[in-house]
Amino acid sequence: MENFTLYLSEKILYLKKNGVLTISYALLTEALFIGYLAFIALFTLEMLLPTFVTVRLNLTTFFFILFSFSFVLAFLGHILNLTFDQKIQKKNPLVWIGLFWTIGILILSLSHFPLLLIPFIIITFLLIGYLFWKIFFDERDEKLV
Repeated sequence: MENFTLYLSEKILYLKKNGVLTISYALLTEALFIGYLAFIALFTLEMLLPTFVTVRLNLTTFFFILFSFSFVLAFLGHILNLTFDQKIQKKNPLVWIGLFWTIGILILSLSHFPLLLIPFIIITFLLIGYLFWKIFFDERDEKLV
């Protein structure tokens, strides 16, 4: 097992030195961006026309593949020592487009629940989103993650 680990680490260093990992990282980043955009489009189409997409394509498998490749991308970034500063731009028009898309999908999906349960579901998701926002984007020095 130690020989295999040594062999694998030598190959990774060789690929890193030749620039193959950097090119792979860039290509995988672009592929994931296009893949997530396609998933959003297919998910929206599925919400508007139920079973139109899922009869032909399994969205769960597609999302699992995208999610798995996201972890591969994070691992490649760790090997290449790539870090990105997260700066939040609060006046970006893409945020408003994403917000309206989310609200539209939320209205369509919540229309199947009883009316008394809908506010509880929305408040719960907003509280969970607020907690994630505080955990990941807090401006303090000590990070929770």
